[in-house]
Amino acid sequence: MSDDCHSTSDLIDELLGYWEDWDKYERHYLGLLSQVVAGKRVGSYDVRNVVRRLRERLSPEEWTKLPQYVADRRDGRAVIAEHDARLMEQQERKRDFIRSVSLALEDDFLGAVEFRRTDRDSALLTLEEYEQLKIEFVQQWEGRTLDPEHGLDPQQASAVGAVGGDIEVVARAGSGKTHTLVARALFLQKHCGVPPEALLLLAFNKKAADEIKGRLRKALEGDLPHVMTFHALAHALVHPEEELVYDEDAHEGRQSRLIQDVIDDHLQSETYLPMIRNIMMSHFLDDWETIEKGGFHLSIPELVRYREALPRETLKGEYVKSFGEKLIANTLFSNGVDYKYERSFRWSGVNYRPDFTILLGERRGAVIEYFGLKGDPDYDEMSRDKREFWASRDGWTLLEFTPGDITSRGEEAFKQHLLDVLRDAGVEHRPLSDEEMWQLIERRTIDHFTGAMRSFVGRCRKRNLSLDELEALINAHDTVSEAEELFLTVGVSMYAGYLDRLTANKQEDFDGLMWRAIELLESGHGRFVRDRGRETGDVKNLRFVMVDEFQDFSEMFFRLTQGMRSTNPVVEFFCVGDDWQAINGFAGSELRFFENFEEYFSQTRRMLIDTNYRSAVKIVETGNAAMRGRGEPAKPHRADPGSVLAGRLDAFTPSVSELARHDGDELTPAVLRLAKHALDRGRNVVMLSRRNAVPGYVKYSGEPYRGPDGLPRFEEHVRSFFPKEDRKRITVSTAHKYKGAEEETVIILDANRGCYPLIHPNWVFLRVFGDRVESIEAEERRLFYVALTRAKDTLYILSEQARFESPYLADVRADMQLSSVDWSQLAPVPSLDGARLEVRVKFSYDADRNEQLKALKYRWNGPGGFWTRSVMADGFDLDALCEQPWAQAGVDIEVCSESGEVLEVRRVANGVGRR
Repeated sequence: MSDDCHSTSDLIDELLGYWEDWDKYERHYLGLLSQVVAGKRVGSYDVRNVVRRLRERLSPEEWTKLPQYVADRRDGRAVIAEHDARLMEQQERKRDFIRSVSLALEDDFLGAVEFRRTDRDSALLTLEEYEQLKIEFVQQWEGRTLDPEHGLDPQQASAVGAVGGDIEVVARAGSGKTHTLVARALFLQKHCGVPPEALLLLAFNKKAADEIKGRLRKALEGDLPHVMTFHALAHALVHPEEELVYDEDAHEGRQSRLIQDVIDDHLQSETYLPMIRNIMMSHFLDDWETIEKGGFHLSIPELVRYREALPRETLKGEYVKSFGEKLIANTLFSNGVDYKYERSFRWSGVNYRPDFTILLGERRGAVIEYFGLKGDPDYDEMSRDKREFWASRDGWTLLEFTPGDITSRGEEAFKQHLLDVLRDAGVEHRPLSDEEMWQLIERRTIDHFTGAMRSFVGRCRKRNLSLDELEALINAHDTVSEAEELFLTVGVSMYAGYLDRLTANKQEDFDGLMWRAIELLESGHGRFVRDRGRETGDVKNLRFVMVDEFQDFSEMFFRLTQGMRSTNPVVEFFCVGDDWQAINGFAGSELRFFENFEEYFSQTRRMLIDTNYRSAVKIVETGNAAMRGRGEPAKPHRADPGSVLAGRLDAFTPSVSELARHDGDELTPAVLRLAKHALDRGRNVVMLSRRNAVPGYVKYSGEPYRGPDGLPRFEEHVRSFFPKEDRKRITVSTAHKYKGAEEETVIILDANRGCYPLIHPNWVFLRVFGDRVESIEAEERRLFYVALTRAKDTLYILSEQARFESPYLADVRADMQLSSVDWSQLAPVPSLDGARLEVRVKFSYDADRNEQLKALKYRWNGPGGFWTRSVMADGFDLDALCEQPWAQAGVDIEVCSESGEVLEVRRVANGVGRR
């Protein structure tokens, strides 16, 4: 029976029932009650429970009289009957008040907010009870009006019904952010009677705006509220006569081409071309030891931590793992030595990738190993094993170096020492001239420079900087390298050229358009017209503005909202986003607006939507582990655990047929196995990379590729191994581009140090705008979270070796137990060109016979103790094989399928193979 069904007298009677010896110990029990009233925890559990229920029913004044009430009740007096009557009357008043509030929510929801604040009877209903009434009301309304199948959860309903001030909603990945945003607009329009012209929904890109508009159109029969991007609003306010130039969805577009035109002009200049060459050459040759010189206000522990996140890019364009590797790579490149970085070799069935491989002919060459961790017992043992490995291989020379070789000699002397050692090993070389080097790196270098300059010009525009303001900013900035100083000098000229070209061409870019819209709003002009007059509105008439992806706000967007408020002081902002998915700092977004919402908006309230409806339990837990201690974690809605597995590529052993098809490329067969496993179970696959390239060596084959290089080429490559009907079920994307999307199976290709985090070397050129290693590294962690949380059912996280694993993956491992990919349980992808067989030759101990097998492209499988080769099944003749010269007495020949199943075994006797 509930407490509402008990009178105060009933509860006191229950209490006295525990004290049957009241007559004997009355003073003791009265003393206990006095202690309880004073707040002390005394008495048995049952007694305390009754006293707690009494405390909830009595007013503070009545509570102090509890001992007297108990004594009076024991003596048979009914002095508290009056209290019970008052309580019943109060409960009836509360029920009446709840009914009146419910009616107010039904008849005038927006007015009910003020009703709750001002009504003198509102003391009957706590704020928590009132909020619960609103939540239940919104849920019931949405269920009967919009989508009974996918109703709002309590957090979503609370956000939908939140009015009265500016609201910030933290919406974790997969939590139904768009559903909540759309439901709020529909609720305000359909239930609260807010006219559509008083509602504005703002998104950052056209795709998001179109999705919101499409959902609204399905639920609304008449006029839609205003839905547009920020830039569309600016255009509708300004109506520029100039031609607009912009890059659609961050891809190449007219704005990029315009900046490229300015860059091309400078590349033709006798003044600026040598400067640009000098910038990029010194930029590639400099190393992050400049951090130690500049310090960047980091402590020594921070310096060590962030240096590991700073990739070294060589003149050739590879990202190497240390200063020593970069010095060796640049020395080889600048002296015309053709080398492969981390080329794969098979070593006892394991993938081994030495630092540098220089091929000198068929099955011979020189290998350079930079032993950077000398002194570590495990590392020293591995180094000894590598020496033994190369000593056993005819035609190969191992050249090894350590950091001490550089520090003892100095950089210039070490480079000469390296060249001398190379010449002694038979590696010819000659120094390239500056012109020869420039010709080799010009295209890639100009691409690098162009990307950095586009970012520089874009950041200037987002700040609305004049040339004088830019020069003042640069003059107040301390550069840390010659490359940075030269870049800023050239940057001023290019920014001036860009502005001049806009004016001369009668063009405007989106950022300039935004700042002109801000000026109009601040001057009181708020009328906007779109779609050739078919959509009109006025900021002065807006009541509610809803902002999607609020974590991507910047000073420019904030100024626009403030301009709206200056024109319309009563407008309320509803801002939805996820600080854990703030990954656009490179484009000028600033998380301070999200983190310090109350400093920038008025009458603020922060709400949370944390239930992930997208992903299975383990995937949600993995994302939380990556972001532990950085905010409220997400909660899984689904009950199924899903699957999260970490895969080490150095533990992957390709089959013989995979070795034959991919020849040194071990990434492709590994991801093909994962993709096949998913496709066979009816699940689509997306592979995510940090960069627009995949890590390691990929052996591309087939028809000449004519599309853009990088991930598009790798996507076509991976798809080519599957039947045509399955190819569209596989996608390859960068983690950045896949934000906002989801897939059943996600494969993260590169959870490596140097990829997560990847602090691009060009960040130095943007230090003038306040970019710092710390903030970039924090954004890299959020990007890793985005990649993790794209998965719905299955997540694979691939890395190279334990010592090169991303620190973010290490944090996940420290927080939870991750299962490992069992590569042996994943079947290879069969060849589309026809089935293949594996031939295994066992018990071949004769040296001459083994040389014959090696010449016929057989490989030695150390762990298995046999020679092996992949052949096409079509036309294979075992009898003919047994007649080859190496097939002598005592040799066993096994024929296996691609999956390793033994199909047939022959023992060779007297030179003739028999069953």
